[in-house]
Amino acid sequence: MIRRLLPALLAALMLGQPVAASAADLSPQQVQRATRCPVCGMYPSRTPQWTAQIVFNDQSASSFDSPVDLFRFMGNMALFDKQHKVADIGAIYVADYNTKAWTDAKKAFFVLGSKALGPMNDPNLPAFATRPTAEAFAKAQGGKVLAFGEVTRDVIKSLNSGGHQH
Repeated sequence: MIRRLLPALLAALMLGQPVAASAADLSPQQVQRATRCPVCGMYPSRTPQWTAQIVFNDQSASSFDSPVDLFRFMGNMALFDKQHKVADIGAIYVADYNTKAWTDAKKAFFVLGSKALGPMNDPNLPAFATRPTAEAFAKAQGGKVLAFGEVTRDVIKSLNSGGHQH
């Protein structure tokens, strides 16, 4: 998007014309190698099948090493982010566990209780872009398929049995 807008922006600046404001780009951002999860301090880029991200309305982003840490962050944003509030969230993404491609977290499906262990070798919530792929994974690896809205605080608390406790 920036590459498309850059020529017009430069031309407007050179001609002294006012630059019209555009809607915020809330697309997922590339997770840099040095980026650390605000919840646990791990490096999300090292486990791309587990990565999650929030893009805020100001176009900044927070990246997480797993869906569980994404939900922990959203459950207590004041603890992990002093600059943003829930109302500042523009978009939420998770990586599809199979393809590693970004998908809208609110439309994703999560598998609770599977054999797959997260980045810290503890229970987590592998995410999938479609219900059929999540169901196939659950059939092969165990677990129950949940929609975004079904991942409650109690679900996250139930996953605290591993070393990824907060």
